[in-house]
Amino acid sequence: MDESPVAPGEAPPRDSSKQRARSILPWVIAGLAVLGAAIAVIAFVADEASEPGPVAQLAQDESVEGSFGIDEDVEFFALTASDFVSHGSYGALELWSATTTEPQDTRCLAIVSEDRVSVFRCSAPTIDTIADFPSIDPRVVPPAPSGEPTSYLRFVLHDDVVDVYLAPDPDGGYY
Repeated sequence: MDESPVAPGEAPPRDSSKQRARSILPWVIAGLAVLGAAIAVIAFVADEASEPGPVAQLAQDESVEGSFGIDEDVEFFALTASDFVSHGSYGALELWSATTTEPQDTRCLAIVSEDRVSVFRCSAPTIDTIADFPSIDPRVVPPAPSGEPTSYLRFVLHDDVVDVYLAPDPDGGYY
């Protein structure tokens, strides 16, 4: 069968392979987008799983009244022991938090040892307050989840909870 020549003003017949490629191109692009999104989700989940988790969470206990010695850092914020809310203790350390109004709204975390403030840190209310206790006798705090003693502690105040993280060795990161 002979093909008739194309008459003037008529479009030439299309190549079916080009037409097929153009019809599947949007599906290929959509498939690549879904694959990229899946890889991003997997990477996010893997990153979250590698984040250290707290070994303890200490909630507020407003029934306990503060009665400990105040240092000059705490006095700077015009706070007294009665302004603090207890979060209980972690081994020999007591955790207390307060929110100031002067010089600005600031969330503070005090680590009390032997009835005096040993570590005092404050931050803006929109970020977590972090207080590190770099060296403590490992016999006065619970051991790491692996059972080994630890002397490096990190306390993170967020919302109304203090998370406790342990580092068995200063180069190793926190549990």
